[in-house]
Amino acid sequence: MPRRPPSLPAPVRGLVAALVAVLLAGCQSAHPGAESIEAEQPPVAEPWAWELPDCVGYRAADYQAPAQRQQVRVRSRSDRTEQVEIYQPGWGERAFAEIRRVLRECARYEAGGRDDPDAYRQQHLIIDTGFAGDESLLVKSIRLRPPEQHTAYAVVVRVADQITTIRTEELGPEELRALVR
Repeated sequence: MPRRPPSLPAPVRGLVAALVAVLLAGCQSAHPGAESIEAEQPPVAEPWAWELPDCVGYRAADYQAPAQRQQVRVRSRSDRTEQVEIYQPGWGERAFAEIRRVLRECARYEAGGRDDPDAYRQQHLIIDTGFAGDESLLVKSIRLRPPEQHTAYAVVVRVADQITTIRTEELGPEELRALVR
C-alpha cells in the first residue's frame, strides 16, 4: 500500500492555499480571459523559400516573414519542388512583399571570387504577375557558371496567408502557369 505524505498543520495549509490563490490570480490578470497559456510553437526548421545567402544585398535579419511562418511543407517531384508556407494570420501579404523585395535587391549578383572554381553570376527576373491567387509572380532565374548557363523558373502564388513556391528547371513558363490556375 502506498505511503501518504505527512499532512501539513492547518495554519501552513491555509498559507499554502492563500499563496496558490494569489499566484493563480496573477496569472489570470496577466492574461485576462485566458484559461490556459499555450506553449509557443517551435520555429519552423525549413529554410525560407526566398533565402538567398550568396547575394551581397541579402541580410536575413532584414526580413521578418520567415519568423512568421506557422507551417512549411516541401514536396519534391521529378520535375519540380513545391514549398507551401503558411503564415501567421495577416502575414501573407507582408511576406509576399518581402519576396518582391528580395527579388528586387538580389536581381543580379555574383557569388564567389575570381579564383573560386564554383563562382557564378545569378540573375532573377520577374516575367509575369497577377495570373493566379490573390497575388502571383513568375520568376526566371539564370545562373551563369562558365561555360554553363542554367535557366530555372519559379512561380509564387499567395492565397490569403499561404504562399506556394514551385521551382523547376524542367518546366517552362506556360506549364507553370497551368499548374497554378
